Amino acid sequence: MYIFVAMKANFLIIFLLSVGILSAQESINGSFSFQNDPNKLYSAYIPSNYNEDVAHTTIIAFHPFNVNRWDAQAWCDTLIVFAESVDAILICPDGGADGKVDDAIDTAFTSFLIDTLQSDYNLDQEQMYLAGFSWGGRTAYTYGLHRPGKFKGYLIAGAAVNGTSEVGSVLDNAPNENFYLVHGTNDQLNTRHTIISNALIDNNACVESNLLFGVGHTIDFPNRNSILKDGFDYLVENACITSSNSNTNIDERIEVYPNPSRGLIQIDSDIENLTLEFVFDMNGKQIPFTIENNHIACYDYQVGLYYLQFKTKSGKRITRKLILD
Repeated sequence: MYIFVAMKANFLIIFLLSVGILSAQESINGSFSFQNDPNKLYSAYIPSNYNEDVAHTTIIAFHPFNVNRWDAQAWCDTLIVFAESVDAILICPDGGADGKVDDAIDTAFTSFLIDTLQSDYNLDQEQMYLAGFSWGGRTAYTYGLHRPGKFKGYLIAGAAVNGTSEVGSVLDNAPNENFYLVHGTNDQLNTRHTIISNALIDNNACVESNLLFGVGHTIDFPNRNSILKDGFDYLVENACITSSNSNTNIDERIEVYPNPSRGLIQIDSDIENLTLEFVFDMNGKQIPFTIENNHIACYDYQVGLYYLQFKTKSGKRITRKLILD
């Protein structure tokens, strides 16, 4: 379905629809005349369970910066299976000719798009989430932290950030914001994940990370849809009153102590059949370890921050931080 909209100076909006707008399970590729762009594009997806009488979970998803592959439509198409699995309306603003979704016109258009589609679809204002990969992940950070309290959570994969340089001015807005970060260990882990994750936690945000061992800067990682669904389910369920070091979900409680440690640590968890897969540093380099009962001994390490990646019986991966001194 295509929607073409002309917006006059008096903000009168005329919709020309090729099919009825309230039919379920629709992919929408449309445009608005917005500011100095006569054809500002967007894409959206309406899940199969859509009911106009029920407020629906909504995900605002920002696409990566690569004009040879990504725009709103390509990004929306990539996320449709995931959106359908969590029964969410998916809204994808387009970054325009330069491919960047965080220009001033793009952030203004995103807000306009949310407000405009609210008049046509029943978007749940209490269950609205941000998502993005690469430059889109960076945009999810900046767009959301400039609007604290508006979004229930952030699902961010492989954000193309340089430490906290893009969000330094808005980190004070991080308290009680809810983040689930998916990041490959081969994707500049320290620069693009560790620094900003620690800064968010230091500013009283809730942060859970899923670090994908051996994965670089890509959204095409194995089991993408199930990993994104796990992250989204975490955001829906998490009340954001602690950080990832003390998960509010008792079913996922993993405590690592002492922390800091001199190489000998103990694991306390209620999760059955929990497996420690890797221990690795901020650059993704593994260090050797041995396990006896719930005690772990780490060897051949340099003093610093490390990650412990656990795997549950269901295949879900959970990451905890550990300082070795």
